[in-house]
Amino acid sequence: IYLAQIIAPLVIVYQYFNSLMHQWEGMAEVRAQSIVYIRVSVKRLREMLHQLSFLMAWMLSYGELALLCAHDLSFYIRHKHRFEPKRNRTIAELSRQDCYHNYTVSKHQLRLLYHHWRIPDHFRSRHRHVFSGEECFLVYLYHLMRGTPFTEMARHEFGGNPRYFTYMFNAMNDHLYLTFYHKISGVSLKEWLPHNVHHFRRLVYRTLMDGGIERTTYDNNGNLDETLFLRPRISLDEFRVFGLLDDSSLPTARPGPGRSNDTEVDTQRTVYSGYFKKHGLKCQLVYLPNGLIGSVFITEIRQNDNGVQNMSGLNNHLLRVLHGNFIGALAPALYCDGIFSLLPTIIPRYTNNPTADERLLNLRMSSIRECIEWVFADHHQFFRLFHTRDTLRLRRQGVKVRRMFLSSFFVQNCLYCLNGRRCRWFGQIPPTLSEYLPLDEQLAPPPAVDLGDVWEFRAL
Repeated sequence: IYLAQIIAPLVIVYQYFNSLMHQWEGMAEVRAQSIVYIRVSVKRLREMLHQLSFLMAWMLSYGELALLCAHDLSFYIRHKHRFEPKRNRTIAELSRQDCYHNYTVSKHQLRLLYHHWRIPDHFRSRHRHVFSGEECFLVYLYHLMRGTPFTEMARHEFGGNPRYFTYMFNAMNDHLYLTFYHKISGVSLKEWLPHNVHHFRRLVYRTLMDGGIERTTYDNNGNLDETLFLRPRISLDEFRVFGLLDDSSLPTARPGPGRSNDTEVDTQRTVYSGYFKKHGLKCQLVYLPNGLIGSVFITEIRQNDNGVQNMSGLNNHLLRVLHGNFIGALAPALYCDGIFSLLPTIIPRYTNNPTADERLLNLRMSSIRECIEWVFADHHQFFRLFHTRDTLRLRRQGVKVRRMFLSSFFVQNCLYCLNGRRCRWFGQIPPTLSEYLPLDEQLAPPPAVDLGDVWEFRAL
């Protein structure tokens, strides 16, 4: 009720500012600075309304779950029909419109995902509940991509008891992580390297040379004197870049303080970044010109990009993978921004008094490197569950949250195989789902590392 009282006047102010902005844009006598100011105000109001409405939906959902728990404690005889009947638990029940709206793919593509993800017929939770693999698959994708609370999913989409949706989601999340870990992390780069490294170099080089910088000069009277079209002066034989490297933050909730043996454990500072002013995790992503994410490494957000690269061991891993493949006397390399250090397989942009040719190469490669920023934007757009960072609790569910982030990038790769969203940047057709996830491939399990003491702070 209180949130609704806050949202109502904000909606009125937003509608007024929005109409005023459209009026000013059509008036020549209004100053441009005023129009920019009102555009910023409208954008802030829109974001505020979106966050408040999302917060209200999650508060209502938590309230419903609290009422369900209170109902369990206060009634000895439960009602026979407490929830709506189950529906939309199989792919055959979904309409074509529901598939595109809720999962962004067709029914045939959903069946392909279900088939290639090697989902078993049944999942059994640690609470001894048994669920079909198809309903776990649909509940997982819907919650991950829509970000809708389980109570609303039960009321509007799937029916049944919303408390069981947590078990379904966790079972599917663990299945993807344990089965396809090395398809998105670990030794995932070995799937594409070194046999494709020179093909990737040619794709990046062709994109680099397809465009250029237009430089114009004018005479003393202001008339156009000369127009030059500049391209980087570099040949394919000396061009080393075969992919892109960048980092991004993954905000989560602020973990609560912890104590162990009367000693306070500063769990908040371990996952806090003074640069972003947020708590959470950070991912290091390698993007390849074939349109897929080559590798993802996730650690705490407090590390800078150089620190994440050192922790991941990416440079040493690439040296082992690319052993024997050289361009001149140097190894192929990933291109990144200027914060990274210059390493044998990592090339940052030129920063120390670059020459004219190096500045031109910086400009063209910055345009190419924009592609990896769109990959992060796609992740933000595809998976709305991560918009509600207050539900991502590292202290109590650290292992689950990290697996969710890693599995989401794997799901993003599968969607890229189906729709080829970013491969057009390099004029390349993406691998099909059968090529990326062949059914006869022997998949290695994830490394046997106990992350409990690192990610589950409640165990301290």
